[in-house]
Amino acid sequence: MYRMRAVPRPTPVRRRIRARRWALMIVLAVAALWVLGELHPGNAAASRPVHEAALRPLWVRPPSTPLPNPPFAVQEASGVLWDLNDHRLLWAKAPHHPYPLASTTKLMTAYLVLHHLDPAQTVTISPKAAGTGGSAIDMRPGLTFTVRQLLYGLLMASANDAAVALAEADAGSTAAFVRAMNATAQQWGLTGTHFADPDGLSPNSRGTAWDLAVIAEQDMQSPLFRTIVATKVASLPDNPRVYNLNGLLFRDPSVIGLKTGWTNAAGFDVVFAATRTVGGHRVTLLGVLMRGRHGFPPVYRDAEALLNWGFAQLQAGTPGAGSAYGKEVTPKAPREG
Repeated sequence: MYRMRAVPRPTPVRRRIRARRWALMIVLAVAALWVLGELHPGNAAASRPVHEAALRPLWVRPPSTPLPNPPFAVQEASGVLWDLNDHRLLWAKAPHHPYPLASTTKLMTAYLVLHHLDPAQTVTISPKAAGTGGSAIDMRPGLTFTVRQLLYGLLMASANDAAVALAEADAGSTAAFVRAMNATAQQWGLTGTHFADPDGLSPNSRGTAWDLAVIAEQDMQSPLFRTIVATKVASLPDNPRVYNLNGLLFRDPSVIGLKTGWTNAAGFDVVFAATRTVGGHRVTLLGVLMRGRHGFPPVYRDAEALLNWGFAQLQAGTPGAGSAYGKEVTPKAPREG
């Protein structure tokens, strides 16, 4: 008769050997994933799902009829003007030609931060962020800001140090954050746009007027974004008075934002929006002008002229009913600081 042999119980020494083997296998598996890039922290932001924005089909569909031209010359090299109520393209000039983005890059930076981070989260400023040149709110290493405060600095003062601080807080490094920026642009089909940094200092951050309008429209769906870009003056730590660099806010009471940008490579850019009552309806127009060569005042004049012409075009036709944005903008300073 067959007799089963008793399996000897593992001795303490054998148990330790088995435990070490399992530990070694786990370490090797994690190392393999790291090499493949699955667990590398630089991929965290790029792989993290972003807000699924409801991009309207019109954004990627060319107009079915020729667009009218305003009765004045637009000096900038490229631009668009949209009626956001029904997503109708009113005017365009070289809308798909890519140019350096300058600080309009920060519109994508703001989008990712708004959808990844809690505005109340505290951020400690790194030496790299504090040492970033150009427009800044002069932060020192070790200071703490909330995400909300940094967004005010980013969008009002166009602070490059705030852009780097937010990128690091979101993704761990600016390189990882830039990968997330480009992944989002690719997800949205923005083939004319490529980001090289979170602030726009690099001339390799390039995009089109068409793509900037898409990014800006997605930003405008955030109440916090709309509040910040419509704020003229705010107070931040070590910055008792921060003024919005968007001069259009101080020229036209119907303007509700959005963002300016300038570098030697890019020239002068402005992404702008305004809400007025047309035919009893609140209507919002969104525009982009890129590659101004003679300073911001001429760009602002062209933006105002386009807004006046665009609203007049709608007044003569049938605008869409009910603005999704104009009634909700209530400018106010940040609570913190």
